[in-house]
Amino acid sequence: MSSKARPYVGVCGVASVDEARGVIAIIRNSGFSLGTEHIPMMGFQVSWRSLDFGFSEGNKRVPRFQELPLILGEVKGEVFSTLHYYTKRPEQLVGEVKRLLEHGGIYSNGLVDGVQLNRVFPHRVEIEELKDKYPRLKIVLQVYPESDSVQQLAKTLANDYKQLDYLILDYSQGRGVELDTMKIAETYQRFRDSGVTSGITFAGGFTGDNVRAKVAQLKRAVGSDDFSIDAEGGLRDKLGEGYGNDALNLEKVRSFLREAREAF
Repeated sequence: MSSKARPYVGVCGVASVDEARGVIAIIRNSGFSLGTEHIPMMGFQVSWRSLDFGFSEGNKRVPRFQELPLILGEVKGEVFSTLHYYTKRPEQLVGEVKRLLEHGGIYSNGLVDGVQLNRVFPHRVEIEELKDKYPRLKIVLQVYPESDSVQQLAKTLANDYKQLDYLILDYSQGRGVELDTMKIAETYQRFRDSGVTSGITFAGGFTGDNVRAKVAQLKRAVGSDDFSIDAEGGLRDKLGEGYGNDALNLEKVRSFLREAREAF
């Protein structure tokens, strides 16, 4: 890692200037800032469809691609901003991420702090290539460890992926299923025992109703508060059937951040 990955509390799936402004106002009132021990993170979903077509096919979790630099400009200096990238073309991952970071001067103008890679497992050389070209960029890798593969995954990450800044553990694979704190804490400990030094993030169904209890359980289980959390699905209201037909609820965001602040 280029520098210590600071633990964060994340709100993901922000998709417009208005949502970004609303969440920033809540963050300012929550007690979180870039000066607190746990910093605020804001995540924005982007996919290969955004790069190719410039639109999200009605997915209310995905910003309009042309508006992305403007949205990121709204939160610059207020949060640890991350682009959550997904592609169906893993062999083109590096090239696509480069196109993304160069869109509207997103990286060169300091509008983004990190990229989270979802549902792919890049080769270590690809991580090194991105780090060489974008040295300020924090790289977050989403992993879904199976119980019978945790130890091998931990060894692989410890030996070959030292440049990763964060690992996000999400057993629900992005479906927002509430996490099993003991199961995920055991994975955390196996990673640490194997020599993984990347920051570790827990995800899975966090809401204002459960975050205080979940964080307390995690702190007891891992013996530390040196971990990050992020939330998305539990902060949204369903507007129809299918993935992406939901909208961020600012009152749920407010409750989540208020309770997370108390938890940490």
